[in-house]
Amino acid sequence: MHVGAFREAGAEVTALCGQSLEHTRTVAAREGIPLATPEVRELCDAVDAVVVASPDALHRQHVEVALDAGRAVLCEKPLTRTEEEALALVAKARASGRLCAVNFPYRMLPSFRALRSWLEQNPLGHLVVTLRNGFIRRGGEGPGPFVGASADWDGLSHLLDTVLWLARAEPLWIQASLSGRPVHTAALHIGLSSGAVAVITHAACPEPGLQGGWTLVGRDWEVGFSGGYVPSRNGWCVSPVRRFREGAWEDLAPGLEPRPGEREPWAQAHVETARRFLSALEGAPRSELATLEEATTVQRLLAAAVRSEQEGRRVTLAAVPPSPPPSPA
Repeated sequence: MHVGAFREAGAEVTALCGQSLEHTRTVAAREGIPLATPEVRELCDAVDAVVVASPDALHRQHVEVALDAGRAVLCEKPLTRTEEEALALVAKARASGRLCAVNFPYRMLPSFRALRSWLEQNPLGHLVVTLRNGFIRRGGEGPGPFVGASADWDGLSHLLDTVLWLARAEPLWIQASLSGRPVHTAALHIGLSSGAVAVITHAACPEPGLQGGWTLVGRDWEVGFSGGYVPSRNGWCVSPVRRFREGAWEDLAPGLEPRPGEREPWAQAHVETARRFLSALEGAPRSELATLEEATTVQRLLAAAVRSEQEGRRVTLAAVPPSPPPSPA
């Protein structure tokens, strides 16, 4: 996704880093990438900017190496495994003055961008998301760690960021019920600073792919659509976004689906992220790129969800003082 996206956005992909030198060389040869290395520092010496798409447990280490080398960084979600690690990265990125962003492709899908624009003039009351996830690794039901190889239970950070981004709000409290150790199914109620409440269910299911249902409700309107990854279609499909107001349904945004001769919607979302990242690298506004601070808010929510499950109660999130705008340097 990232190699194709940055090439489409106009960048030259000059180096690839992986854990196995032999495998990395094979992939680099297939993709036409000149340098293959197992050393992040060697990669940093060959590039102007770094995409961190390593396993979750290595994100902090690899972002720090890139920042120490003076490189701009786009990090895959989730930013880190813990809230504490995320806060440490925020401090390091601020001190470095380098451009840092986190990849949340929902922000770049046209359907979601149209919905966010509409919500700016139409106050949200409730947002309900039910996502059935066929990629989740089901853990045991007995005692054990809440987090396994995936730091966000195989994709929950995407939903959390999207909800906060759509609502233009900060989380105030969370009530969570988490099943499995590591967690494979989560039910969350989240109170937002806008007064809205988000209800999210993220469930491990046997059907391959992702199937999501979205319902948004305001005082005199509702919006509904579905979307997700459909293996049989080889890509992402989003139904038309429809709104109900004054007794009638109408389209708010057209649907998305893979089409012959066009880039698959999720891949195109990565292209949009790459374009905005490269533009920000040249000094343009960040244009919806997720900041490390926003990604840290997602980590705070994940950590608070664990506390809520452990304590059996609603957990209030501590207020975070406003941060200075990130430097595009």
